Amino acid sequence: MFKALSDAFFKELGEIKNSYYKLALLTLFPFTVFALIVAIFYQGVAFDLPINVVDNDKSEFSRKLLSNIDASSTIKIASEKFNTKDAIEELQSSKVYGSIIIPAHFMRDTLLKKQPEVTAILNTQYILIGKIFKAALIETVGESAGVIEYVNDVSSSQNSTLARRSVTPIGLQITPFFNTYKNYFLFLVSALLPAIWQIFIVIVTIVSFGTLFKEKREKEFFGSSFISSKIIGKLLPYTFVFTLMGACLLFYLYGTLGWVFEGSLIVTIFGIFLTVVAYQVVALFFFVTGFDYARSLSLGAVYTAPAFAFLGVTFPTSNMNDLALFWRDLLPISHYIELQISQANYGSNVFLEIDRLLILGSFWLLFIPIVWRFKKRLGI
Repeated sequence: MFKALSDAFFKELGEIKNSYYKLALLTLFPFTVFALIVAIFYQGVAFDLPINVVDNDKSEFSRKLLSNIDASSTIKIASEKFNTKDAIEELQSSKVYGSIIIPAHFMRDTLLKKQPEVTAILNTQYILIGKIFKAALIETVGESAGVIEYVNDVSSSQNSTLARRSVTPIGLQITPFFNTYKNYFLFLVSALLPAIWQIFIVIVTIVSFGTLFKEKREKEFFGSSFISSKIIGKLLPYTFVFTLMGACLLFYLYGTLGWVFEGSLIVTIFGIFLTVVAYQVVALFFFVTGFDYARSLSLGAVYTAPAFAFLGVTFPTSNMNDLALFWRDLLPISHYIELQISQANYGSNVFLEIDRLLILGSFWLLFIPIVWRFKKRLGI
C-alpha cells in the first residue's frame, strides 16, 4: 500500500516536471493573480475621491465649508458648476462620485439659525465609495457646523468653555477594534487571496486527473490494485504545494505587513491543510460524476468562482437567506475564513475551532464514493 502511494507520488512529480502547463498552474498563474490583487488594493485607504460643487451662495460661510470639505483626505473638489443640471450630468458620466449643492442665502440662514440644508448627491452604484464619501461628508459638515455654532455662542456668552460644551454636550469616544486604520486592504485582501487560492486547487486537481484520462493512460497509471493509495499519492504533490502556498499567504498578510496575529498559527495552518484536501476531494467528486474533463472544469468554476460573495466578509451572513447560507455551508473556504478571522483577529481559544475543523474534515468523506467510481471505471 505504501509502495503504491509512493510510486504514484513520484510519478506525479515527474509529470509535473515535464508539464509546463502544470508548473504554470502551480506557480506563475496563481502568484500573478495574487500580485495583481495586492497591487489593486495595496493603497488600503480611499482618498481624494473627486466630486463637484454648486455654490449658490458664494459667501464667506459657503467658501469656508467647501474649503473644509476639500481639506478632507477623502474628498477632493474636482470642479465647480454653475447649476445643478451640469453637476448631475458630470456625475452621470462617472467623472465624479458625487455632487454638493449649497443653497442660496446659506450664510444668512445659518446666522439666523434657520438650518439651511446642504444637498449631497451620491453615485450609489459604487457602494463602498458611496459609504466612504457619505461618512467623510457627514464628519466634515458636522465639524463646520460645530465651529459656526461655537463662534455664535462665544459672541453671545463671552465664555469659550460654556460655548464648547453647548456645541458638544455629550462626549463620544470611538475605539475601533481589529481594523484600527480602516484599511480596506486588511479585510478585503485577507479574504480575496484565499478565495482565489481555492479556485486554483480545484483547477489543478481536475487538470491532473483529467489529462490522464483524456490521454487514455489511466489503466497504465492506476493498474488494478491499491486504487485509493494511488489516488492519494497522485494528489499529495499538490497537497504539499497548496498547503505551503496557503501558509505563505498567511505569513505575508500577518508577517511582512506587520498585522498582529492574535491566535494559533499551528491551528490555522492545520485548517489550511484540511481546506486543501477538502477542495481536492470535491474537485475529484466533480470529475468522477462523468469522467468528463471539460464538464468537470465547468462545474469547478461554477462552484468556486462566486465563493468570495458568500464568505460573509463584504456581505453579512445574518442578512443572507436560507439558500445563500446553504450554499455557503457547501464551500470549505467559508469555514476556513471563519477559522482565519477567529484566530487572526480574535485569538479565540483553539478548542472553539474544533467544530470548524471537523466540518472541513467531513468533506473528506466524499473520498469513499470517489474510490468506488474509480474502481467501476477501471473495471476492478
